[in-house]
Amino acid sequence: MRGYFCGTFIEEFMRKTGVFIFLLAVCGNAYGEVAADSVVKEPTALSEIVVKADRYIRTSSGMIVTPGRQQVRHSSSGYDLLRNLMIPGVSVDVAAGKVEALGGSVSLYIDGLPADIREVRQLRPGDVAQVQYFDAPTGKYAGDNVAINFVLKKRDSGGYVSVDALQRFGYANGDYNIGAKIYRGNTQYTLFAGADYKSIHGAATTRHDEILFPAADVTRDYSTENSGSKKNSQYAMLRVRNKTDRRTLRATFNFVRDATPTDYDLSELVYGGLSVAPITIGTHRNSDACNLKYSLGLSGTFNFSRSRFMDISASASVARNHYSYAYGEDDRMVMSATGEDYYSFTANAAYGFRFSHGNSLTFKMSELHNVSSANYTGSHSSWQHLWSSETILFGEYAHPLWEKASVRVAPGFSAQYYRLHGKALTSFIGPRLQAVFAMQPVRNQFFQIQLYYGNSYPQLSLMTEAVRQVDLIEERRGNPDLKQTKIAQATAAYGIGIGKVNLQAVVICNGAKRLPVVGYYFDGDKLVQSYLPYGDWRQLDSYLSVTWLPSAKLNIQLSGGYYYNGYFNEAHVSGACWKANGLMAYYFGDFACNLLFETPRKVAGYDLTVTRTPWKYGLSLSWSRDALRIEAGADNLFSRRPVYRQMLNTPIYGFEKSMYSPADRRAAYVKVSWSLDFGKKTKHETPDVDRTIGSGILRAH
Repeated sequence: MRGYFCGTFIEEFMRKTGVFIFLLAVCGNAYGEVAADSVVKEPTALSEIVVKADRYIRTSSGMIVTPGRQQVRHSSSGYDLLRNLMIPGVSVDVAAGKVEALGGSVSLYIDGLPADIREVRQLRPGDVAQVQYFDAPTGKYAGDNVAINFVLKKRDSGGYVSVDALQRFGYANGDYNIGAKIYRGNTQYTLFAGADYKSIHGAATTRHDEILFPAADVTRDYSTENSGSKKNSQYAMLRVRNKTDRRTLRATFNFVRDATPTDYDLSELVYGGLSVAPITIGTHRNSDACNLKYSLGLSGTFNFSRSRFMDISASASVARNHYSYAYGEDDRMVMSATGEDYYSFTANAAYGFRFSHGNSLTFKMSELHNVSSANYTGSHSSWQHLWSSETILFGEYAHPLWEKASVRVAPGFSAQYYRLHGKALTSFIGPRLQAVFAMQPVRNQFFQIQLYYGNSYPQLSLMTEAVRQVDLIEERRGNPDLKQTKIAQATAAYGIGIGKVNLQAVVICNGAKRLPVVGYYFDGDKLVQSYLPYGDWRQLDSYLSVTWLPSAKLNIQLSGGYYYNGYFNEAHVSGACWKANGLMAYYFGDFACNLLFETPRKVAGYDLTVTRTPWKYGLSLSWSRDALRIEAGADNLFSRRPVYRQMLNTPIYGFEKSMYSPADRRAAYVKVSWSLDFGKKTKHETPDVDRTIGSGILRAH
């Protein structure tokens, strides 16, 4: 029901298809007078030349941020802490668990190990010693757009039990977790479990369709009369970690269940354009899904010396997915069901050298292997078996220049092989190259320019030969003949700190060829939606970010700019908008108040739709003392019925749609977290549970 924000859908599509988008730029330095509790007393020991500053220490690859007492005290999660730190150019959506910078997503780590949304949400801010921000990631972080690493305080014994709960009002939504950790010598034992649910009633859609069949034009007007959706998920995680000064070993077992027991709507449908009087009928649509995943992950980090390191990891998962769908117009029905077994294996290895003059060399390899075996029943029964394998290999060389600049070059390649049952093996091999030049003429200025060329591959669900009937007229089909997408990018950024104000300007230009885009054609009396392999994509993302820290009690961040993206060749659609967002935090005693806003956006998606989003704004008040934190907030206080508007216009099919969900209107929430330590105080870690479950199912909606 929600429209896509500027750039979000493109970035998510590329992430799922395995492309590394190196949107590298700079975060400037907010050097100014701040409260004594946030001052870095001593320079941090790094293998690079660093600059002493009040809150930030700038390095050639990013920034070291030391959280102040107020930022820590009034945060209840890792996302809260990142938001309160107000790192220039970094956007944090606490509710959604999303962090973005430099036009793309941010990879999050805890003590150098990848962390998922659950782990960061429940990370105890008081356990964080530093936040390392890498806008030019190198070494173990090479290949990330932007990386943020939470460095935890070291503890040597004890344990804890913790609980946290989030409850929303205005629509039913809750998230509850419990966990425990025991530390024995160099070994940690962690057990976590949790559950969440969401129930929404009253969502509404109005839609006007125009279908230009060769025989006659058809119009359809939908209007929702009743709707409801219920979702719930549960997870459990068991982890054993053994860590010494020279190496870290970790084993993790996860279980995740995700279910949508009901998702339905009842609508009134008016048919027109058939050279007869309009026909009014009732429609009903219902779908349900249930997904189970078991996974095992093993990883090791080895520091052979001050000049050599190696990271290796491997994980395997097994998922069982079920999806069923039914649509009816009066007594005419369309029904289907799919059962899928989905297997996934991922392996990563990195080996790096650091040399005496500040230069470094890193080699990195990744292997991703997925198998989907799905049985489709209903209007179009079929069995689809598809496997894909993708290998990414690159090397990165970094070299300092003139003590104030550096250059990085990272050549490599990626190869994908996939085969659909009954089809020949398909393979793509393509080069990748990244070149980055960064310069820091003085301590409060930074300039960077980078060029990138690479590729991406289609998702499994797009390459199936399955047919999914949506209604009595429309069908959806995959396309096993999709191509490898070529991607190019150029980024320029400049940052400067003037007293207590930090300015950061960024311009990002993206382009892609042979990008899969939605296409429509007729097959008999059916309108078919499929995927075409020759779409061209252009994107411009430019913005200015201003962070002002007038005192330890008041912090303000404002960002604004212009965004454009468009799809051409197979399609001609574009979206452009001026965008702005802001955040203000005020601290007083045990309390903290936060205000935020985001302006409406307009964006075009690879499904050829143009979506306009409504205003978003919110207010929160938190209270913290010792191990107890309570936060209450409200979103969109004056919005009774915010609407997303969507439009599609192709030569044979088009629509205009308005979408409303109670989840977007004014609502409130309360979040409570509490923990009990036993033995010597110990750092609090949280579940590194990937709640996403892979699937190659082609869905009807």
